[in-house]
Amino acid sequence: MQVIKASGKKEEFNPEKIRSSFLRAGVDRTISDEVIGQVEKELFDGMTTGAIFKRVMEILKERSPAKASCYDLKEAIMRLRPAGFPFETFIAEILKEHGFQTVLRTKLRGKCVEHEIDVIATDNMGKRYIIECKFHNSPGTYIDLKEALYTYARLLDLNNGNNSFDGAWLSCNTKASTEAQKYAECMNIRLLCWRHGSLEEMIAEKNLYPITILQSAGPDIIKRFSRAGYMLVKDLLQEDFRNIGRKTGLKDRKIRELVDEAKEICC
Repeated sequence: MQVIKASGKKEEFNPEKIRSSFLRAGVDRTISDEVIGQVEKELFDGMTTGAIFKRVMEILKERSPAKASCYDLKEAIMRLRPAGFPFETFIAEILKEHGFQTVLRTKLRGKCVEHEIDVIATDNMGKRYIIECKFHNSPGTYIDLKEALYTYARLLDLNNGNNSFDGAWLSCNTKASTEAQKYAECMNIRLLCWRHGSLEEMIAEKNLYPITILQSAGPDIIKRFSRAGYMLVKDLLQEDFRNIGRKTGLKDRKIRELVDEAKEICC
């Protein structure tokens, strides 16, 4: 059975891709088999991977809403910027939780031109890195070779201009092309992308799920969270009910529903 990917390419349907995604999201084998079995019954030739994902989410939400949220992580990250959360702010928060000191949106003069750096990160050994953040709001979009070349060129110009950085990172919410991966490995650029550099693993390890992952939070609620400065699910677990209500204007019943979902996701 042929399915159509977001890029428009066709490929044979492979249920193991869904199973692997379920495994990373912590979905148990029984539920995984049930969902895949139902999807296979409904599958037709030429079905898009987007339609398959939507149906998988619908079935999974019926069986385990919390696991459906974790499975929806990639899409949730894509909803960050439209909801008012800059991607570089999210990346800086992830790095802070993993022991880095971070500075956002800094302008520095290189030898030739001025650069605005998305994130400057310093590790516990004092090594400093520039981090270029690229956000894509549609699946099937990759970081390509030119982004890797651009990132390294910026590092060179900055260091030739009397700055002192120990390396460069390139971060994205989607994947990196094969050529970008090759160049990054050759020039010692660290990738922090989807499936390359363990972006999703760094998120899951410390429960750094974005607020946009909450299935019981519609666009209006997400906008309220954005205005109130709640970017991560765990922010709700560290805040008093009354403060959440005061900052967002939400009723206690809805806050309780959202916090209960947050607990399930972050347990």
